[in-house]
Amino acid sequence: MSKSRQYDLVVMGATGFTGRLIAEYLAVNYGVENDQFTWAVAGRNKSKLLKLKEHLSQFDPDAGLLPVLIAESFDRQSLDAMTSQTKVIITTAGPYLKYGADLVASCAANGTDYCDITGEIPFIRNSIDNHFETAQKNSCRIVHCCGFDSIPSDLGVLFLQNHAQEAYGVPCDQITLYVRSTKGGFSGGTIDSMLNISSHIKANPHFKGLLGNPYALNPKDSPSGVDGSDLRSVKWDEGMKCWTSPFVMAGINTRVVRRTNALLDNRYGEDFRYREVVSFPSGAAGWLRAKVLQLGIGCFIGAIKFPPSRWLLQTIFLPKPGQGPSREKRDKGHFHIILEGKTKNDHTLSVSVTGNHDPGYAGTAQMLVESALCIILNPGQLPDRTGVLTPAAALGDILIRRLAGKGIEFKRHE
Repeated sequence: MSKSRQYDLVVMGATGFTGRLIAEYLAVNYGVENDQFTWAVAGRNKSKLLKLKEHLSQFDPDAGLLPVLIAESFDRQSLDAMTSQTKVIITTAGPYLKYGADLVASCAANGTDYCDITGEIPFIRNSIDNHFETAQKNSCRIVHCCGFDSIPSDLGVLFLQNHAQEAYGVPCDQITLYVRSTKGGFSGGTIDSMLNISSHIKANPHFKGLLGNPYALNPKDSPSGVDGSDLRSVKWDEGMKCWTSPFVMAGINTRVVRRTNALLDNRYGEDFRYREVVSFPSGAAGWLRAKVLQLGIGCFIGAIKFPPSRWLLQTIFLPKPGQGPSREKRDKGHFHIILEGKTKNDHTLSVSVTGNHDPGYAGTAQMLVESALCIILNPGQLPDRTGVLTPAAALGDILIRRLAGKGIEFKRHE
């Protein structure tokens, strides 16, 4: 299907908190009028989109020239009009379970590449089941999880496995990701997505089993591996000499990494094992911090399941959709992740993934935009895959290189 279209890139949901950050990132780093690609912003509210253009003028005097498209998440005709005139759609219009299904369907049907920042397992599973074959038939990539969940994990594992193959000729059959430090805030949109998943499970109980399945996103005809449930308690890690606690994003990241392995024909091995944890120093203080995190996650998950406590959180404590951390907080954010791998013959390797911005917002804006630009600017260098894909399976080493030039570093430790 021809990809000669009016726009190279369209940002859907551009007036939301994260969508605005993405538009800012594009304006600052590439400009509205550039010789590499054309782009536009889209949403349902024209007046808000015009205000966004005014806001962007402080970063780029050409912002007034930025095209505006009107599209409604539940209006398939408007979505088809948008997707049929662009090569790549990136969308931040979540919760995706609530607003995203028709856009994915439109992209798959019109052969339009698509990238998002969802972390919603039921949404991704539906996308795989409903649109994989159509996307393959129409030669397009539907790439979910192009933000902090799950690019550092998915590309970090790919980066580590590439080095294992180079050094030892075999992949690591077990890898652990350790979150050493993160600093950043939550937006109202992220909170809304978490609450929406909770409501969705209540209305569709069969999804509860899906969330507990370590291989929930694997192709249905692929065999399950040896991994079990994610860490739920505080544990001592003898290899790293540290306390470990559950990582709130492990539930999505680990499933994405396992899907990548399946899409790569089990390049990491059929018995590949992968887990993610948050690490804390040894000693009583480290154990206490790990325990506080574990209890905090448990209390939050418990609270959003019950209407009274959920209402209290939404009304008093949590940010509303469209709200998020200030620019000052985003600029002071960072993340530092270590991945430790071990081969079957006991060789060990270590890599790090670091970023110098708030991972959930400024960092996620970088990751999502650069994911789309891989498709637009580096098409001949990408893996020859279409369908509903993961970042590593769709974009691979090219995205690692693009991110390295924008402050997100992948580094091997000797």
